[in-house]
Amino acid sequence: MKRFLLLILIAGLAGGGYYGYRYHYKPTNQQAQAKGVASAQNPAIPVEVGTIELATVAEEVEALGTLAADESIIIASEIAGRVVALGFREGERVSKDQDLVKLDTAILDAELKQAQADLSLARDTYDRNRSLVQRGAGTQVALEQATAQLASQEARVQLVQSKLAQATIKAPFTGVVGLRSVGVGDYISVGKPLVALTNIDPIKVDFRVPEIFLTRLKVGQSVQLKVDAVPDRPFTGEIFAIDPVVDVNGRAVRLRAKVPNADLVLKPGLFARITIVVDKRDDALIVPETAIVPDGLGKTVFIIENGKAKRVPVELGKRLTGKVEVVKGLKAGMQIVTAGQMRLREGSTVAIKEKAAVQTSSLPGAVQPGIAQQ
Repeated sequence: MKRFLLLILIAGLAGGGYYGYRYHYKPTNQQAQAKGVASAQNPAIPVEVGTIELATVAEEVEALGTLAADESIIIASEIAGRVVALGFREGERVSKDQDLVKLDTAILDAELKQAQADLSLARDTYDRNRSLVQRGAGTQVALEQATAQLASQEARVQLVQSKLAQATIKAPFTGVVGLRSVGVGDYISVGKPLVALTNIDPIKVDFRVPEIFLTRLKVGQSVQLKVDAVPDRPFTGEIFAIDPVVDVNGRAVRLRAKVPNADLVLKPGLFARITIVVDKRDDALIVPETAIVPDGLGKTVFIIENGKAKRVPVELGKRLTGKVEVVKGLKAGMQIVTAGQMRLREGSTVAIKEKAAVQTSSLPGAVQPGIAQQ
């Protein structure tokens, strides 16, 4: 009897265990399996990330300009005469006060001798009349006539001497002569153009920039030049004049800069591309352009925090080549998504595929608000 009761007890315990396993443990296992299925249906999104670069960004204004000579004149004669000598060769550099053209002075030399002789006679007549007046033997009228004649002869001598000086035409400044239009033996009239003299060291460049940059331009500011005629060589100049009047037609400011040109490679009339640095910001935050996500309200980026994506609105600055400056919204050291962000949502779990290193560089940012034509 006792054995029968023991068997019944054992059977009851086994049935209770089976019941508990079927209705308690097994559903719990199903719940775990359901969670695994749900997790498989929402996997981590693979993305590429990078970190923010710290760089120096230069804001630049670009303009188009034209080179012009620092000084340029046409050499002409103030008197008529025959050319007897030329003191230059076409296209060469000449110094200040160097003789360029000499005219025949035979007639002027004779006129000078005659004027000097007449002056000597007038001086003797004046001295004689003054002596007579002092002794009371002469008249005051005769002395005054002698005085006037002396002054007239002195002026005549000065006039001939001036003409003799004008017979030799000198260079008024150091420069380069152009192609001459006169030769030895030619008879030239007053005002006849003989040759052009141009000073191109330094050389000037005239250009215009939009009026919005007026307050950011100043005399002494450095400019960079490139010319198509010398494509592989940059030039550096300096602004020395700003037109006080803004052009009402183009709403632009006219500027003039000087560029050293010791080897005379730059010529007046050449087309030039000018770049002016109007602002420079150190430690600017630079991100790849691919990290920027436009939305209806502005620009955003996704950053990674604790393995999840977070949307951050940003304010952009200057655009560079393949990169862009962020002036508001980010901090140095943040990890940003550079690829794969189209599938992300706020709080999405991410799987990082690639990790970029922090870089520090100097990146010139070219702003082209409107290229101004000279």
